[in-house]
Amino acid sequence: MHIKFLKFLVDPATKEPLHLEIIKRDGDLIESGVLKSTADEYPIVRGVPRFSGYKFDPYVASFGYQWKKWSKVQFESENVGQPMQGHTLRMWERITGVQSDLSQQVVLDIGCGSGRFIEIARRKGAGVIGIDYSRAVEAAAENFSDDPDVCVCQADVLRLPIKPSSIDGAFSIGVLHHTPSPFEGIQEAYCTIEPGGWLAISVYGKGGYYDFPSVQAWRRLFNFLWPLFKHYPPLLYSYATVYGLRPIAFLPFFGKAVRLFLPFVKLPDIRWSLLDTFDSITPSYQSAHESYEVFQWLKKCGFVNIEPTDWGFTSYRGAKPS
Repeated sequence: MHIKFLKFLVDPATKEPLHLEIIKRDGDLIESGVLKSTADEYPIVRGVPRFSGYKFDPYVASFGYQWKKWSKVQFESENVGQPMQGHTLRMWERITGVQSDLSQQVVLDIGCGSGRFIEIARRKGAGVIGIDYSRAVEAAAENFSDDPDVCVCQADVLRLPIKPSSIDGAFSIGVLHHTPSPFEGIQEAYCTIEPGGWLAISVYGKGGYYDFPSVQAWRRLFNFLWPLFKHYPPLLYSYATVYGLRPIAFLPFFGKAVRLFLPFVKLPDIRWSLLDTFDSITPSYQSAHESYEVFQWLKKCGFVNIEPTDWGFTSYRGAKPS
């Protein structure tokens, strides 16, 4: 963590400023230390402030595993000349609506995983604070270890450790549906954004692949098995379906029938298919929503100029009144 990000961090429970005690540093980069408030203290381990989730939590165990295994599969820089080239960039731009330069801005990635969208925001010139509850922060911190304009924090997205009204903009893409309360996540985001700032979100839509009864059934089974067998059953399932059934998935009727019972994600790049299949059948929480429901979340929080994006029907962006 670069020391310049300290001014953005607060105690997630009380929102009071934090005092930093440095244990090890490399110039302005803090490798280890303790962040203290009057209520609590939070360690900095391997350059990552740890506000929650540092100890093992089965709620996010699958995310920690998948983002360490496939840490850069979805990065734009890793897909040049590959079948999915441009996908992450298009997704981010169409959901956020940001086409312009973001120099001099600091933006928040709520649920950053290993950092695929951090990379895009950095290309736009923004400084980025990435928040994730899982051990995906280890992969994200490693991916941006040489970038002083990225700060990765391990924290609960429903209790953000970010100073109120301090962030220029925020985005949460494919994350809040993996929490007990997506609405609370948007409330927290609203608090951190400065007046006139923006928020963009995208969650799973009702009736889509992630809402299939078969996907939910396999997910419940693998969640039941996880304490004993860890990631091995869903990993085996992902490889078996993607490699075994992907070649016939393009058949008009048979392929579709098979995927009703043995669901998997069908994408041009087999690495993406493996990652997204594993991602669909392992989370503890996985909800799906209606378009109007998502619109109401933003409206109730106080956002204005709310508009849908052209990336699915449950992606919206809005602005905090200035």
